This record gives sequence, structure tokens and C-alpha cells, in this order.
Amino acid sequence: MKNNNNQRLKAGMKRMKEKKLLILIPLIFIAFMIFTLFVLLELILKMENPYFEKVYMIILYVVFSLIIVIGIVGIIRSLGKPLVSKKIEGELVDVGFVDNEGQSPILLSKKKDNHGFIFEFFSPRIPFYKYENHRFEIETALNIKVIDVLPGKDMQHTIIKAIRANNCKKETILWNDKFLRSKDFELSLGESYYGLESIDISTTPHVLIGGESGSGKSKLLKLLLMESIKKKAIIYLADFKGGIDYPTVWHNACSIITEPDILDSTLDCILKILEERRTMLVESGCSNISEYNMKTESDVHRIIVACDEIAEVLDKTGIEKEQKALVNRIESKFSTIARLGRAFGIHLMLATQRPDADILKGQIKNNIGYRICGRADKVLSQIILDNSDAADKITPSDQGVFLTNTGILFKAYYVNDYCLEGVDYNGETAD
Repeated sequence: MKNNNNQRLKAGMKRMKEKKLLILIPLIFIAFMIFTLFVLLELILKMENPYFEKVYMIILYVVFSLIIVIGIVGIIRSLGKPLVSKKIEGELVDVGFVDNEGQSPILLSKKKDNHGFIFEFFSPRIPFYKYENHRFEIETALNIKVIDVLPGKDMQHTIIKAIRANNCKKETILWNDKFLRSKDFELSLGESYYGLESIDISTTPHVLIGGESGSGKSKLLKLLLMESIKKKAIIYLADFKGGIDYPTVWHNACSIITEPDILDSTLDCILKILEERRTMLVESGCSNISEYNMKTESDVHRIIVACDEIAEVLDKTGIEKEQKALVNRIESKFSTIARLGRAFGIHLMLATQRPDADILKGQIKNNIGYRICGRADKVLSQIILDNSDAADKITPSDQGVFLTNTGILFKAYYVNDYCLEGVDYNGETAD
């Protein structure tokens, strides 16, 4: 208890440093007590007995000094105790998030931050890892969606960043062209605790998206492709389901490839372009396409090779020798693009919902720097992110919610299948 009181006192002093106006509260208290003291002294001085006057004055000074000290300490401690602390601590007790003595961590502060809140907890007997392990209990008790659990200033302090639970339950955040980034070649993904989440594929050139059926994986891929088309990129989309998930407007805006042999020959052409661009950059003394376009005032377009389900492209299970050789060639060409594509403006955007570690391996996966996982089981999360965090942090009802390999949880912008209508496929909006 003494330790808890000391923490409240420190938290109150910290809060006064952050909000200077709060210093007025103890100052007003001191002024009131001094005023009261002088009023009482006036009454004592009107007494006719000098002996009792001195005794009463000494008692008065001692008592008021103690009251002022105790009062100031109490005020500062109360400033270190958020109004909701009793309620929150009680809710944590109710879900069993307590130490071995049945005490919940104490809430030192709750602050608004970006799109959510920052909670600071203190407990001398609950280790940091237990906050992470009891994430779901904390979310249920406080009706929040935990974004991050971080160590505080020492091992007894823990920081939790969270948003309101219903923020992640919103069905859609509709795409608006105001989200289109002006920087080449930055693509908007959605909204996170920290604000708008985006990826710059000029520096992180390839993207891997994973998620089980219904997670919003295909919609996220369409979002990235739609933005890329508006930025004048050339799109090759491999969809071995026959392109039925893409309306006619998509077939007009990009090259949709539905057969493995056509994909193989298309990749040959793209690798020839890669070599041509390599020669072009060497001769111009430029290190990448962006620099080349600025230096020569050219408009060399980026090329994006996308797969709606990479497992359908690279799966070698149960196929004949000749077909397996074709898949091996395609895999090899993907590997080359993954290794060399960045400087030459050639990018991979791959999506999958199949938890098969043999599908993505070697140079393809190792050279994909930005990975995104939606709702998934532990196996798929491990394949995409190299950890099970997506399975732990994204609940079954979180449609369109994704976790990046950098630990950012975000809600993706929603685009419908006809989002390219009115676009002339050169990045302009048609009249």
C-alpha cells in the first residue's frame, strides 16, 4: 500500500509538470489555509489571557502546518489517481487479472493519444509478460482493443496503448481520393492507432498479404492496385480463378493473367524490361527509377506483378513433371524480381490464405520487406509475419483489420469492385 501511495504521488507530480495549471490547485489550498489561519489568529488575539493566547497560537501553527503538508500530499496523490482508476482496477479484479495477493495493478494515468488512449499501470508483483498473456482479459474488462503493450520506465510499470473496442468493429472506412498520397510511390493502407498507415514501395518494394477467407485480404490487394493504377503503374495480375473476382473495368485497366504458361512468358518480358532499365540507369548514372525520372524528365512507369492467391501459382503438389518444371521457372523469375526489382521500379504484391510454408520460401519471402496479415490462425500468421501475433491480436469479428510485420495494427480502407470506374488508366479521372 505504501508503495502504491508513493506511485500516486509521483504520478501526480508528473501530471502537474505536464499541465502547469494544475499547480494552482495546491496553491489555492495553501492560500485558503493561510487565510483561515489569520482569521483564527485574530480571534485568539482578542482573548484577554496572554498565556492562553501563546498556547493556542503554538497549537494553531502546528496543526495548520500539519494540515497544509498532509493536504498538499493528498492533493498531489489525488492528481495521480485518474477518476476512472477505481472502476478500471475493479474490472481487472473481476476478470482475474491480479497478483498473488489478489490485487490488480493500479492505474497511474489514462491519456488521450492519436485515435486512442495510453494507460500506465503499476504493480510490484505482476511481471510485464503477464499483461501480454492476459491481453484478451484486459480488452474484455476495459472494453478496449489493445494496440500495443510496452514496458514502462522500469519493470514494475507497463504502458498499454489501446483504442475503443467499437473502433475496430466499424464495418468500413470508405476509400476517398483525398487519401491518395502525393509522394512517389507511397500507397495508403488504412487507419491505425498512430494515424494513416502507408507503405512506400520505392523503398520497401514488395508486399505480402495473408489472411483467411473473409479477412479482407483481396480487398486490401485491390486497394493497393487501384492506387497504383491511379499513379500510372503498369499492372500484371495473376488470377488462376479466371479473373471472375475482377469486373470488366479491371480487365481494361490491367493485364489479368489466368494461365501459368502466359504468366511464364509475361515474366520473361518483364525480366527483359528489367535488364533494359538496368542499362538505362547505368548509362544515366542514376541509382533508381525515381532518380532517373527526375534527372531526365522522363515518365518511366513502375511495373507491379500481383497474385491474388500465390499458392495457386506456386503449388507443386500432385502435378506432373512438365507442369512442375513450369512452376519452377515461374518461381525462379519471381525470385529474380524479388531480389532486383526495387531499383528498376518492378514490384511484387502477393496474397495468400493457405497456411503452407512450402509455398513461399527462399529468396521470394526473404526479399519481401513488408508483410501484412489479417485474421488468421497461428500457422498462417507464422508464415506471413514469422510470429503468431495476428492470431493473438485479431479476433474473429475483426474484418478488414490487419497487422504488419512492424507491429502496426490498422483498419484497411474499403474499395468496392468497381472503384476504377471513371479512371482512364493513366492515373487521371475521366470527365
